[in-house]
Amino acid sequence: MLKSLHHVKFTVKNLEALKVFAKDFGLIPLEETPERLVMRALGGDAGVYVAEKAEEDAFVGLAFEVDSRTDLDTAVSTLGATGVADLDLPCGGRCVTLTDPDGNEVSLVHGVSRAPEGALEPDLIINTPMKKLRFGQNQISRNIGPARLWRIGHIGLFVRDFATSSAWYQEKFGLIGSDVYNVPGQPDNKIVGFFRMNRGEEYVDHHVVALMQDPRGGCHHISFEVQDYEAQFVTHRYLKSMNYESIWGVGRHPHGSHVFDVWRSPDGARFETFSDTDLFREVDGTNYHDISTVDMDNWSSEPPDTYFI
Repeated sequence: MLKSLHHVKFTVKNLEALKVFAKDFGLIPLEETPERLVMRALGGDAGVYVAEKAEEDAFVGLAFEVDSRTDLDTAVSTLGATGVADLDLPCGGRCVTLTDPDGNEVSLVHGVSRAPEGALEPDLIINTPMKKLRFGQNQISRNIGPARLWRIGHIGLFVRDFATSSAWYQEKFGLIGSDVYNVPGQPDNKIVGFFRMNRGEEYVDHHVVALMQDPRGGCHHISFEVQDYEAQFVTHRYLKSMNYESIWGVGRHPHGSHVFDVWRSPDGARFETFSDTDLFREVDGTNYHDISTVDMDNWSSEPPDTYFI
């Protein structure tokens, strides 16, 4: 049973430039060598982002944490995973690895250590027309600077054949579609899907993996949870002052409801912050949509063209 998305792994040509960006974005160095960078978030996951120096910028794979060591053994015996091995990260633990239909490594990890949790800012105190909570004080101000990233929440993948990849992720890991989109007028021709973990009666994020049909393959984006939209707007201001490339946001998706903000890293990857996502259980099922009817940002009418370049 999947517990969470644990980490993502990339190769990069310019490791030093990537490290500077990742720190400005809000990731915290856990291991820094001339050949590898391992970074964590504030929520206790040790090693959410891994980058290794190489001749080309590329996505390598992702890893899920599972509930028990038995899950690793089951993956070997029934899913065709590699044998159980030590996880080569500072958090330790054991892992097995599968290869998805597009050639991406998909690992399962267990027994990993956690880092001490960091501190977030005090929560906003919101006054609305019908409910007043803040008296005799200003709204809490946030520091202008890198985001306080709590955890890695989800990943978006370009897949060469949506039907094949969505079936693989559902059959191997029990993922459930939350919202799935089809070609206009062709309900059987599905091309985009947002998939959540299946933890029965436990509520989970709207999606842990998004799959989007695209012949390029590879990673579309990686997304990290922050405290709230105020934190995102403040970090947006900071990253803009550092002359990084804003791709899309700050906005709000209608499906999943989360507030998003997407930036380009030096290796061309898309780094996203998100907050306020919807939560679902197994019984909440799947919603299907004609993609031509979907408004991707409730806060803007600007087309998200740069989001897919």
